[in-house]
Amino acid sequence: MTAPARIPTPGDLARRTPASAVPAPQPRATAPRAARTVTAADLIAPGRLRHGELLRHTYQRGMRISGMTPATRLVALTLLGYAHGKTGLLNKHAPNTDQLANATGLSAGQVRVQLEILTQRGWLTQHTPASGPRQGQHVLQLCIPAAALHQVRTHQDLEPAS
Repeated sequence: MTAPARIPTPGDLARRTPASAVPAPQPRATAPRAARTVTAADLIAPGRLRHGELLRHTYQRGMRISGMTPATRLVALTLLGYAHGKTGLLNKHAPNTDQLANATGLSAGQVRVQLEILTQRGWLTQHTPASGPRQGQHVLQLCIPAAALHQVRTHQDLEPAS
């Protein structure tokens, strides 16, 4: 335990070295930046992958650091197994709600809730291909929201190289 600090006496104050006559420099005033307001639409807008980034790998990393509930992550990563590695489009063998419930151990109602959460947060969208064998059909597509993609890239830059 340390001794209590001694209260200075007037004699201590008289022996103190005087303060500098030159005032301390004041920080320069900077022009205020125009604050860009970020809307909810900006946060869930699909991000664009860079050349060489694979959706499958980046989606997994994004899910791990997303902060979503385990049930939501489980449904998302189960769907990732049915998605194209670069585009995120779910293939024709993608499971329906009951099959997802069976694969994940959740009820069909829980799966529907998790799919809605993924859709609301920008991790799952409906896409209508303009050409190809599934032209005009509504196809689910996995995507990574721009804010989450930025977070994944920042998190990846901070990790030590192995």
